[in-house]
Amino acid sequence: MRFVRRIPLLCLLVFLIFSLGCTSKEYVRHLASDACLITPKQSTKENINAYLGPPDKKQALADGGEEWTYFQQNKSLLRKTPYVGTQLGTEHYDVMVIVFRGEIVDACQYRMFTQEEFEKAHIDTGPKPDAD
Repeated sequence: MRFVRRIPLLCLLVFLIFSLGCTSKEYVRHLASDACLITPKQSTKENINAYLGPPDKKQALADGGEEWTYFQQNKSLLRKTPYVGTQLGTEHYDVMVIVFRGEIVDACQYRMFTQEEFEKAHIDTGPKPDAD
């Protein structure tokens, strides 16, 4: 009988826990699947900001275009293990480069790198630009 009285309280607690988990302002990126949302010659800067958030790197191009780059480091569960993680598991990097002509996406390229490939590519991850 005591348990029946606590059901409403338990339901409220579960609801609060789940609703607090959905209030994060941080963008969740899944670059491999997010690349499919981008349509060259149709998607706009506003769309990209909504899908992916601010870019990790912005660069003005010589021809007047603009290039936005997004990076994501992915570590396996074993790689995240304290002290010995650097010797275990795997790590890879997702990189997406979007080129704009004006406000419209001209091209979008996604690539996944192993840790070794990423280091050899000398990709400048530079400081994160200020959000517009």
